[in-house]
Amino acid sequence: MTLTPAVSKLLKASCPTATQDVRANLENRAIAIRDAKYGPLNPQESNDAYWSEIASEWGVSPEEAKKQRCGNCAAFIQTSEMLQCIEGGLAQGDNRQTAWDVTEAGELGYCEAFDFKCASARTCRAWIVGGPVTDRNRGRLE
Repeated sequence: MTLTPAVSKLLKASCPTATQDVRANLENRAIAIRDAKYGPLNPQESNDAYWSEIASEWGVSPEEAKKQRCGNCAAFIQTSEMLQCIEGGLAQGDNRQTAWDVTEAGELGYCEAFDFKCASARTCRAWIVGGPVTDRNRGRLE
């Protein structure tokens, strides 16, 4: 099932642009890669050089750096509303089940620091302790 034009219009009006516009998301993600070393490219691989470099910047061991992920960053938003925005953006021209599968598989959230859809297993120089922002803790973090 594809989104109706009315639902697509509502999502675009109430959701961050990058959750609905692939080009905006890619541009913002490229900035995070360039300026904040968003990575590693494939979190399923060992990525020893990436983790050593970012650990050195943070003054911690690579093992400690690997614990500082987007999924536990205070700029990583995974509220039900934001996940609906992400899913809705992915579902445009596709079906909702596939969009939800992509959102779940990537453990996606929204990076408030760089305004793009972000994978929980990655990190960047802008990592902030205390996240993610969810429905349960939203009031405590605002």
